[in-house]
Amino acid sequence: MQESPVATLDPSAAQGPAASGLAPANLRDMGGLPVLGGVTRAGVLLRSDDVSVMPAAFARQMVDDGVRQVIDLRSPEEALLTGRGPLTVPGVNYHHLPLTASVAIPEDVSRTLMSASTTPEQVGTWYANLLETQARRLALGATLVAMGDGATVFHCAAGKDRTGVFAAVILSALGASPETISADYAVTATRLPRLYPRLRAILGQLMPDTLTDVAARQGAMMGAHAASMDAMQQTLVERHGSVLEPVRRAGLSDAVIGQLRSRLVDVRG
Repeated sequence: MQESPVATLDPSAAQGPAASGLAPANLRDMGGLPVLGGVTRAGVLLRSDDVSVMPAAFARQMVDDGVRQVIDLRSPEEALLTGRGPLTVPGVNYHHLPLTASVAIPEDVSRTLMSASTTPEQVGTWYANLLETQARRLALGATLVAMGDGATVFHCAAGKDRTGVFAAVILSALGASPETISADYAVTATRLPRLYPRLRAILGQLMPDTLTDVAARQGAMMGAHAASMDAMQQTLVERHGSVLEPVRRAGLSDAVIGQLRSRLVDVRG
Protein backbone atom coordinates (compact mmCIF):
# COMPACT_ATOMS: atom_id res chain seq x y z
CA MET A 1 0.00 0.00 0.00
CA GLN A 2 1.79 3.09 -1.22
CA GLU A 3 -0.42 5.80 0.21
CA SER A 4 -3.43 5.90 2.49
CA PRO A 5 -6.92 6.79 1.22
CA VAL A 6 -6.71 9.97 3.28
CA ALA A 7 -3.58 11.02 1.47
CA THR A 8 -4.88 10.39 -2.04
CA LEU A 9 -8.54 11.37 -1.79
CA ASP A 10 -10.08 14.78 -1.37
CA PRO A 11 -13.75 14.36 -0.38
CA SER A 12 -14.61 17.73 -1.86
CA ALA A 13 -13.49 16.48 -5.29
CA ALA A 14 -16.02 13.66 -5.46
CA GLN A 15 -18.47 13.82 -8.34
CA GLY A 16 -22.13 12.88 -8.76
CA PRO A 17 -25.40 13.62 -6.96
CA ALA A 18 -24.26 12.20 -3.63
CA ALA A 19 -20.91 13.94 -3.65
CA SER A 20 -21.59 17.37 -2.22
CA GLY A 21 -22.76 16.44 1.27
CA LEU A 22 -22.12 12.72 1.63
CA ALA A 23 -18.42 12.17 1.10
CA PRO A 24 -16.85 11.41 4.50
CA ALA A 25 -16.19 14.52 6.55
CA ASN A 26 -14.19 12.88 9.35
CA LEU A 27 -12.12 10.25 7.54
CA ARG A 28 -8.49 10.30 8.56
CA ASP A 29 -5.41 8.12 8.69
CA MET A 30 -4.21 7.28 12.20
CA GLY A 31 -0.61 7.12 11.05
CA GLY A 32 2.14 9.29 12.54
CA LEU A 33 0.97 9.28 16.16
CA PRO A 34 3.64 8.79 18.85
CA VAL A 35 3.32 5.46 20.69
CA LEU A 36 5.61 3.30 22.78
CA GLY A 37 8.81 2.71 20.82
CA GLY A 38 7.84 4.54 17.65
CA VAL A 39 4.94 6.03 15.69
CA THR A 40 1.79 4.55 14.20
CA ARG A 41 2.21 3.33 10.64
CA ALA A 42 0.46 5.30 7.90
CA GLY A 43 -2.03 3.67 5.57
CA VAL A 44 -2.98 0.75 7.82
CA LEU A 45 -5.70 2.05 10.16
CA LEU A 46 -8.30 4.68 9.31
CA ARG A 47 -11.07 6.18 11.42
CA SER A 48 -14.15 7.74 9.87
CA ASP A 49 -17.69 8.92 10.06
CA ASP A 50 -20.28 6.84 8.20
CA VAL A 51 -18.75 5.16 5.15
CA SER A 52 -21.98 3.49 4.04
CA VAL A 53 -23.06 6.52 2.00
CA MET A 54 -20.31 7.96 -0.15
CA PRO A 55 -19.66 8.51 -3.84
CA ALA A 56 -18.86 5.22 -5.57
CA ALA A 57 -15.65 6.66 -7.01
CA PHE A 58 -14.50 7.57 -3.53
CA ALA A 59 -15.10 4.00 -2.33
CA ARG A 60 -13.29 2.54 -5.36
CA GLN A 61 -10.26 4.70 -4.64
CA MET A 62 -10.23 3.54 -1.00
CA VAL A 63 -10.19 -0.06 -2.18
CA ASP A 64 -7.49 0.71 -4.75
CA ASP A 65 -5.43 2.28 -1.97
CA GLY A 66 -5.63 -0.90 0.10
CA VAL A 67 -8.71 -0.93 2.33
CA ARG A 68 -9.55 -4.57 2.98
CA GLN A 69 -11.65 -4.45 6.13
CA VAL A 70 -14.51 -2.36 7.51
CA ILE A 71 -15.45 -2.38 11.20
CA ASP A 72 -18.90 -0.84 11.63
CA LEU A 73 -19.61 0.37 15.18
CA ARG A 74 -23.08 1.72 14.40
CA SER A 75 -26.26 0.45 16.00
CA PRO A 76 -28.36 -2.15 14.18
CA GLU A 77 -30.91 0.60 13.51
CA GLU A 78 -28.38 2.78 11.73
CA ALA A 79 -26.87 -0.12 9.79
CA LEU A 80 -30.32 -1.20 8.62
CA LEU A 81 -31.13 2.33 7.44
CA THR A 82 -28.22 2.76 5.03
CA GLY A 83 -26.64 -0.70 4.79
CA ARG A 84 -22.99 -1.40 4.13
CA GLY A 85 -22.59 0.93 1.19
CA PRO A 86 -20.21 0.94 -1.77
CA LEU A 87 -17.32 -0.64 0.13
CA THR A 88 -19.29 -3.90 -0.11
CA VAL A 89 -17.13 -5.45 -2.80
CA PRO A 90 -15.19 -8.71 -3.15
CA GLY A 91 -11.98 -8.57 -1.16
CA VAL A 92 -13.27 -6.21 1.54
CA ASN A 93 -14.43 -7.88 4.75
CA TYR A 94 -17.25 -6.31 6.75
CA HIS A 95 -17.68 -6.71 10.51
CA HIS A 96 -20.63 -5.22 12.40
CA LEU A 97 -19.78 -4.62 16.07
CA PRO A 98 -22.52 -2.31 17.37
CA LEU A 99 -21.46 -0.38 20.46
CA THR A 100 -24.95 1.02 21.08
CA ALA A 101 -28.33 -0.66 20.88
CA SER A 102 -29.90 2.13 18.83
CA VAL A 103 -28.76 5.34 17.20
CA ALA A 104 -26.59 7.03 19.80
CA ILE A 105 -28.77 10.14 19.66
CA PRO A 106 -31.03 10.30 21.59
CA GLU A 107 -32.04 6.85 22.92
CA ASP A 108 -28.69 5.75 24.34
CA VAL A 109 -27.77 9.20 25.60
CA SER A 110 -29.71 10.88 28.37
CA ARG A 111 -31.26 14.28 27.81
CA THR A 112 -28.81 15.60 30.38
CA LEU A 113 -25.94 14.72 28.09
CA MET A 114 -27.70 16.37 25.16
CA SER A 115 -27.98 19.65 27.05
CA ALA A 116 -25.92 22.67 26.06
CA SER A 117 -24.65 22.73 29.66
CA THR A 118 -23.14 19.23 29.44
CA THR A 119 -19.59 19.13 30.79
CA PRO A 120 -16.63 17.15 29.43
CA GLU A 121 -16.61 15.21 32.69
CA GLN A 122 -20.15 13.95 32.02
CA VAL A 123 -19.26 12.96 28.47
CA GLY A 124 -16.11 11.23 29.67
CA THR A 125 -18.11 9.23 32.19
CA TRP A 126 -20.48 8.09 29.43
CA TYR A 127 -17.51 7.05 27.30
CA ALA A 128 -16.04 5.11 30.24
CA ASN A 129 -19.34 3.33 30.82
CA LEU A 130 -19.55 2.51 27.11
CA LEU A 131 -16.06 1.01 27.13
CA GLU A 132 -16.88 -1.10 30.17
CA THR A 133 -20.21 -2.43 28.90
CA GLN A 134 -18.92 -3.09 25.37
CA ALA A 135 -15.47 -4.37 26.34
CA ARG A 136 -16.02 -7.75 24.67
CA ARG A 137 -16.86 -6.17 21.30
CA LEU A 138 -13.97 -3.75 21.65
CA ALA A 139 -11.63 -6.69 22.30
CA LEU A 140 -12.98 -8.45 19.21
CA GLY A 141 -12.54 -5.31 17.13
CA ALA A 142 -8.94 -4.92 18.26
CA THR A 143 -8.33 -8.57 17.37
CA LEU A 144 -9.78 -8.02 13.89
CA VAL A 145 -7.44 -5.06 13.35
CA ALA A 146 -4.47 -7.13 14.53
CA MET A 147 -5.29 -10.05 12.21
CA GLY A 148 -6.46 -8.08 9.18
CA ASP A 149 -4.80 -7.78 5.79
CA GLY A 150 -4.31 -4.43 4.13
CA ALA A 151 -5.92 -1.40 5.72
CA THR A 152 -8.84 -1.34 8.15
CA VAL A 153 -11.37 1.50 8.36
CA PHE A 154 -13.54 1.68 11.47
CA HIS A 155 -16.48 4.02 11.81
CA CYS A 156 -19.75 4.95 13.46
CA ALA A 157 -22.07 7.76 12.35
CA ALA A 158 -19.98 10.82 13.21
CA GLY A 159 -16.61 9.17 13.79
CA LYS A 160 -16.52 10.87 17.17
CA ASP A 161 -18.02 9.01 20.15
CA ARG A 162 -18.07 5.27 19.45
CA THR A 163 -15.19 5.62 17.02
CA GLY A 164 -13.33 7.72 19.57
CA VAL A 165 -13.68 5.05 22.24
CA PHE A 166 -12.45 2.35 19.85
CA ALA A 167 -9.51 4.52 18.77
CA ALA A 168 -8.63 5.06 22.43
CA VAL A 169 -8.54 1.29 22.98
CA ILE A 170 -6.24 0.74 20.00
CA LEU A 171 -3.93 3.60 20.93
CA SER A 172 -3.83 2.49 24.58
CA ALA A 173 -2.80 -0.99 23.44
CA LEU A 174 0.01 0.59 21.42
CA GLY A 175 1.27 2.57 24.41
CA ALA A 176 0.14 6.04 23.35
CA SER A 177 0.11 8.71 26.02
CA PRO A 178 -3.18 10.05 27.38
CA GLU A 179 -2.38 13.36 25.73
CA THR A 180 -1.94 11.72 22.32
CA ILE A 181 -5.24 9.86 22.66
CA SER A 182 -7.13 13.01 23.62
CA ALA A 183 -5.51 15.06 20.85
CA ASP A 184 -6.49 12.46 18.24
CA TYR A 185 -10.09 12.58 19.48
CA ALA A 186 -10.15 16.38 19.40
CA VAL A 187 -9.24 16.55 15.69
CA THR A 188 -12.94 15.91 15.03
CA ALA A 189 -13.70 19.41 16.33
CA THR A 190 -12.25 20.84 13.12
CA ARG A 191 -14.64 18.70 11.05
CA LEU A 192 -17.91 19.60 12.79
CA PRO A 193 -19.10 22.31 10.35
CA ARG A 194 -19.26 19.70 7.56
CA LEU A 195 -19.97 16.70 9.76
CA TYR A 196 -23.36 17.54 11.27
CA PRO A 197 -25.04 18.57 7.99
CA ARG A 198 -23.81 15.27 6.53
CA LEU A 199 -25.32 13.34 9.45
CA ARG A 200 -28.62 15.11 8.97
CA ALA A 201 -28.62 14.17 5.27
CA ILE A 202 -27.85 10.52 6.02
CA LEU A 203 -29.91 9.81 9.13
CA GLY A 204 -32.85 12.11 8.47
CA GLN A 205 -35.67 11.26 10.85
CA LEU A 206 -33.35 9.43 13.26
CA MET A 207 -31.68 12.70 14.18
CA PRO A 208 -33.34 14.93 16.78
CA ASP A 209 -34.74 18.24 15.57
CA THR A 210 -32.63 20.04 18.15
CA LEU A 211 -29.33 18.70 16.77
CA THR A 212 -28.26 21.86 14.98
CA ASP A 213 -29.18 24.11 17.90
CA VAL A 214 -27.38 21.94 20.44
CA ALA A 215 -24.29 21.75 18.24
CA ALA A 216 -24.31 25.49 17.79
CA ARG A 217 -24.33 26.01 21.54
CA GLN A 218 -21.37 23.62 21.79
CA GLY A 219 -22.48 21.40 24.61
CA ALA A 220 -19.67 18.94 25.26
CA MET A 221 -21.66 15.98 23.91
CA MET A 222 -22.02 17.64 20.54
CA GLY A 223 -18.47 18.98 20.49
CA ALA A 224 -15.18 17.10 20.46
CA HIS A 225 -13.26 18.47 23.40
CA ALA A 226 -9.97 16.89 24.45
CA ALA A 227 -11.17 17.26 28.04
CA SER A 228 -13.94 14.72 27.38
CA MET A 229 -11.41 12.06 26.41
CA ASP A 230 -9.19 13.15 29.30
CA ALA A 231 -12.13 12.51 31.62
CA MET A 232 -12.80 9.06 30.15
CA GLN A 233 -9.22 8.02 30.64
CA GLN A 234 -9.05 9.38 34.17
CA THR A 235 -12.30 7.63 35.11
CA LEU A 236 -11.09 4.27 33.81
CA VAL A 237 -7.74 4.60 35.55
CA GLU A 238 -9.53 5.35 38.82
CA ARG A 239 -11.89 2.39 38.39
CA HIS A 240 -9.57 -0.21 36.88
CA GLY A 241 -5.98 0.99 37.01
CA SER A 242 -5.78 1.57 33.25
CA VAL A 243 -7.91 2.35 30.20
CA LEU A 244 -7.21 -1.06 28.73
CA GLU A 245 -7.92 -3.27 31.75
CA PRO A 246 -11.66 -3.85 31.11
CA VAL A 247 -10.87 -4.83 27.51
CA ARG A 248 -8.08 -7.13 28.65
CA ARG A 249 -10.47 -8.88 31.02
CA ALA A 250 -12.94 -9.24 28.14
CA GLY A 251 -10.45 -11.12 25.98
CA LEU A 252 -7.77 -8.79 24.60
CA SER A 253 -4.63 -10.89 25.07
CA ASP A 254 -0.96 -9.96 25.21
CA ALA A 255 -0.50 -11.93 21.98
CA VAL A 256 -3.06 -9.78 20.16
CA ILE A 257 -1.49 -6.61 21.55
CA GLY A 258 1.82 -7.85 20.18
CA GLN A 259 0.20 -8.40 16.77
CA LEU A 260 -1.27 -4.90 16.90
CA ARG A 261 2.17 -3.44 17.54
CA SER A 262 3.66 -5.47 14.71
CA ARG A 263 1.03 -4.27 12.24
CA LEU A 264 0.58 -0.71 13.37
CA VAL A 265 3.88 0.59 14.75
CA ASP A 266 6.94 1.81 12.92
CA VAL A 267 9.67 1.25 15.50
CA ARG A 268 12.08 4.12 15.98
CA GLY A 269 15.53 3.70 17.49
